[in-house]
Amino acid sequence: KALTFATQGVEFETGSNVIRTSSYPSLDNVASIMAKYPNYSLTISGYTDSVGNDANNLKLSERRAKACFDYLVGKGVSASRMSSTGYGEASPIADNSTKEGRQRNRRVEFKIFLK
Repeated sequence: KALTFATQGVEFETGSNVIRTSSYPSLDNVASIMAKYPNYSLTISGYTDSVGNDANNLKLSERRAKACFDYLVGKGVSASRMSSTGYGEASPIADNSTKEGRQRNRRVEFKIFLK
């Protein structure tokens, strides 16, 4: 059984993997869940919108997922319980032709599961 959720609360500086401080509460919530369930593992998946070069978007999504990974390690979540992967502009959840859709597609998803 797995719990999967996307958090729209994780925001980054434009074109960067620097997490905005306004995103810390969302990530702190993930850290709290992981502390509460020590037998569970976490996968972190990063996505971008379709603006820009495909290869650059893939690298950016990888760096953003890794930034969340590093933040959670800093909050006490063991690195051995997590993995991070970037998927670039794959798997959009909204229309990339609108500003709102692009914002929704710039996301990080967390999947918590029991090994």
